[in-house]
This record gives sequence, C-alpha cells and structure tokens, in this order.
Amino acid sequence: MATGSGDFALTTDELRAVTAYALACAEPALVVWDRAHADDDRPAAALEAARVFISGARRTRLQRTAATEAHRAAKETADEAAAHAATACGDASAAAYLHPLATATQLRHVLGAAAHAARAAELARGGDPVVAEYVVTAAARRASPLVLDVLSRYPRAPEGRTRVAALMRRLDVLLRDPPPAPRVVDDAGPFFHGTRADLRPGDLLVPGRTTNYGSGRASVHVYVTASDVGAPLAAELALGDGPPRVYRVEPTGRIEDDPNVTDKRFPGNPTRSYRTREPVRVVEEVHGWEPPSADLVARIRASSGELAELGIEAMDD
Repeated sequence: MATGSGDFALTTDELRAVTAYALACAEPALVVWDRAHADDDRPAAALEAARVFISGARRTRLQRTAATEAHRAAKETADEAAAHAATACGDASAAAYLHPLATATQLRHVLGAAAHAARAAELARGGDPVVAEYVVTAAARRASPLVLDVLSRYPRAPEGRTRVAALMRRLDVLLRDPPPAPRVVDDAGPFFHGTRADLRPGDLLVPGRTTNYGSGRASVHVYVTASDVGAPLAAELALGDGPPRVYRVEPTGRIEDDPNVTDKRFPGNPTRSYRTREPVRVVEEVHGWEPPSADLVARIRASSGELAELGIEAMDD
C-alpha cells in the first residue's frame, strides 16, 4: 500500500525497510545511553516502537510519541554521547514517518539514526573520529537494495555545519557512490603473516576461513604485512590456543591496501599492511622475532572489547 500524496510513491513495505535499517543502526548506541541513564527507558521504548511497526503493525501515534520522548530524553541529559544515543533511538522510531517529499530534510528519517549513533560512539571513545568512520562504514554495508532504492528518490545530503551533518553526508556518499578503485600496490616485500595456526612451507592461506580476530566470522581476505613489527603483533592478537607464530609468505595474486589501517588511521599505508582475495603461500616460519609488549597487546584487546560493546567490528573485511 502506498502512502498519501507526495513527490513520488512510497509504500508501507518500503517504510518498514527504512525503519528496520534505522533500527539496526541505532540499536548498538543504546549501550551508551544505558551507561549514563540505566533507569531511563525512553530510548529503549523508541526502539521497541520501531520494532512494532516493522513486525507488521500499522503505523500509529506510538512511533511518533516514542520518538518524541526519546528526543526529549536527549535534550535533558548533560552527557553529550548519551544525548546522541537517545537521538539515534528516537530517529529509528521516527523513520516510520518518512514522507515522499523530495527534500533534504527528509534524509534524517533514513540516515539520522546512523549518524547520531556514529557520533555517540565517537564521543564515547574520547572523540576518536576513526570510531565514527567504523560505525558509518558498517551502516553503509547494512543498507538493503530496497533502502538504497528509497534513498535514490531524495536529494543528496547537504554539507551542513555540525559533526552529525558531516557524518550524515559521509554515509550518503558511501551509499550512493561507487568506491574508488584500490591503489596499485608496488611493495616488493618480503611479506609476513602472523597467526596461531601451525603451518608448513607450501601451505596456502585462502579466503573464506574463520578470521583470527574480532567476531571470528569467515573472512573474505587474507592479510599480510611487509612490516617486521606488524606480523608479531598480529600473531599475539590472533584467536586460538596455539602459540603465536610468524611466517614469511608470498601472495599469489594482486594485493591491496588494508583499509582498516590505511583508510581509517594511517593514510598512505606507512604500516605496509595489505590484504588479498587470492591465496597466499607459506614460505617458511620465522623464528627469533621480537614480541610486542604485553602492555600494548592488553591495551589493544581492551580497546577491541570496548568497540565490540558499541557494536563495532574492529576488522572491516
């Protein structure tokens, strides 16, 4: 069923898809609100109101009222990160009231929950812009073809003057524009791979295996480095029961910059970190490598755990 008059058609199924997208983007931010205001359930109620509409119920005053209350909670708190978290939750419920009007102001119904969730996570991590980039990148991957089709009916997000406006525009660009072609890598190596797996010369590391880091999901890339400190750190951080190991390896196909460090933290790839979708051949195990400090490993693991609590996967594969 289509909504009322406007500049184009917008069906109830499309509204539910947009609301589901906004909900998925906002849900991880709730932890930021709960840290500051565990006794105030207005943002959580807004998320639940969005779920009610998504599940098939009619759009009613429930979504409007819940969104208003969550936004009111955002205005009442003195905690800026919590305020953006509550706003994200309110925007998820308000997404149900996206109107078929070709104006930039309507974009908040589609992108606002993700932008405010990114700002909440950024502030919760001391204002680290890399954290916001992780959240926005994840939000871009989360959008379904139906959500992208709806977004295409609206004008692009304007520049804006606030951090949230910048994040909304960044997400809009990621959703609409094709990614740039990967840089041609001309690094001659040698290349190394850190892991806890017991490998032999000639073994092939192939995409599709469980990743050594983060969620442990299947990885579509194999990661290598030409840095003599990167592989030992990767080995120490790797999941598994075996001892950390470092191998000299040879990529069998094209390699590209690892966006987890080049795009997000170190433009230009000074860490010489790469990834590939082609098999990587083990040449030999490297012995006598210097392990990273225990303090560094502990800090990175703690940081990864905090990011995971915010719904951030610190390995963008």
